Amino acid sequence: MSGLRRKTAYVLLRVYKASFSLVFYAAGARCQHKPTCSEYGAECVARHGWWPGGWMAIARFIRCRPGGSFGYDPAPETKPDVPAWLPWRYGDWTSGGRHFPNQTIENPPEA
Repeated sequence: MSGLRRKTAYVLLRVYKASFSLVFYAAGARCQHKPTCSEYGAECVARHGWWPGGWMAIARFIRCRPGGSFGYDPAPETKPDVPAWLPWRYGDWTSGGRHFPNQTIENPPEA
């Protein structure tokens, strides 16, 4: 990926973080993931390039809503092998909780 496209992606993510993200935060909408959606987007673009990383970031942003996914959701290490004409398949569109690694879930004691 060329340096200009990567820098453009980072500038757009910084603009989002400095503007829309603050507006959402003031309205009570907060990112439900760790790392945050803007950090996730920057990591995806850095690892996988502008096109696949952008689709991964869009999918994550859409999942970050009430009733969507939440929890620990790091950027994928490897890029999915999908054809160029199906770019939305780069993203993970599934909802539901994502647990932190090595997190034990204890059952409540039986009464």
